Amino acid sequence: MTISRLKLFASAALVLMCCSLLTAQTIEPTNANMSAQEKANLKLVMDWWREVLQAHHVELIDKYADPNMIQHNPNFPNGTAALKANFGRQTPVNPIPATLATLPKMAFSQGDLVMLVWDHEEKDPADASKTYHYDSFDAFRIKNGKIVEHWDAAKKNPPAPARGAAPAGARQ
Repeated sequence: MTISRLKLFASAALVLMCCSLLTAQTIEPTNANMSAQEKANLKLVMDWWREVLQAHHVELIDKYADPNMIQHNPNFPNGTAALKANFGRQTPVNPIPATLATLPKMAFSQGDLVMLVWDHEEKDPADASKTYHYDSFDAFRIKNGKIVEHWDAAKKNPPAPARGAAPAGARQ
């Protein structure tokens, strides 16, 4: 299945718009209309998220992701080596939890694509006494039982300040 970035992001935008129309409650992943392969793809991604991203078990990265995984997040190069280096700095959570700490608002699979939509509530930077709601997404392409491609809405992170340097905007 070939899908253009434009179609993927248009689909993600539509999903996020629909999410904004829903109530703030979490929607359990639904698989009633998915094929057996689509259900397996969704399970693979949910297990990846729980075991690798949530529990920080770096030794499981190769179980879920192709070594040449294409990463559309500009903060990571392609391949699993950068993921192993980044997650390797974090202490694993033992044992691996049976469920995710936070379920996605929506989770579904179609063909070789899996989409997770996450619900967020943050303090309003303009007024710390208020909060605001937003949604984010992660999309994955699965091939031969491995994650081979990942998309999200990440922007490039600013460089870390040099040691001993004054924070941005500080008077010197």
